Amino acid sequence: MPVPGILPVNKPEGIRSTDCVGSIRRILGRKIKTGHGGTLDSTASGVLVILAGQATRLSNFVMELPKVYEAEVAFGSATSTDDASGDIIERLPWEHVTDAALDSALCAFFGWRMQRPPAVSAVHIEGTRAHMLARSGQAALPDAKPVCFLDIARVSRIDENGKVNLRVACRKGTYIRSFARDLGRRLGTAAHISRLTRVSSGPFGIDRAPRAEEVFSMSREELSAALIPVASLCDIFPCYEADGRSFESLSHGQRISLEGLKRRLPLLPHPLRGRVIVASDKIFSICSAHRKGGSWELAPEVNILAEGETEQ
Repeated sequence: MPVPGILPVNKPEGIRSTDCVGSIRRILGRKIKTGHGGTLDSTASGVLVILAGQATRLSNFVMELPKVYEAEVAFGSATSTDDASGDIIERLPWEHVTDAALDSALCAFFGWRMQRPPAVSAVHIEGTRAHMLARSGQAALPDAKPVCFLDIARVSRIDENGKVNLRVACRKGTYIRSFARDLGRRLGTAAHISRLTRVSSGPFGIDRAPRAEEVFSMSREELSAALIPVASLCDIFPCYEADGRSFESLSHGQRISLEGLKRRLPLLPHPLRGRVIVASDKIFSICSAHRKGGSWELAPEVNILAEGETEQ
């Protein structure tokens, strides 16, 4: 079976991310570890990255990849969940909001800022999920945390119903529902997300993600064949060849010197930063770089070894 592997799935609205993972696990077999690289709300659609086999070790790494969303924001009303699934808790006039005013307001969200997650969310408050507290009638106000918006663009005019389409690129932990809520307040009205689609997670785009219902109808062999090898990440990150000496060191969790390693040319002209990959037919290692004297050392954070290799 060609695992470990990665499979971006186009999840529809109304299905939980954990249910998607569970369905795929049942097809591959319960002995095959199956996970994800960042959940999507059940009310949202789009790219859900499924990880199989040893690729589940990449979960935190994939979660850190930048995400791009297409969001429909509805001005004039706030909801208990900050999206269309909640009860309307406030109505305010929105007709004073113009395209120009919206464009100006969006500029204030670029870069790092503090954001308070929705009251109905998966964040923990003293050990309990916020959504569990909220739905039990208890006060649930998650602490604000730092998030980062890489790009925000208006892709439509505000229509006669107070709705507008935005394209948002952000980093891990950003809630688009909270963004809509805060955007409404900045414009002197209320707002919520009326539709949300994740169009990409790092290099995994919705245009190459099979629909969930197609995946669920696959056989074990078909699904295994659809998995993308983890080595595909070498095309988007700085990547070096693992020779015999570096393989031995990395497989034992030891640092290696960057000096002397052969560089692989990336597929993208501007590869993503933050990690370095060292790979061969025996190992796929995600490393962090550390300065040592006039050179660099690479410390393995995640090692995925080829079948038959041993890891100490």
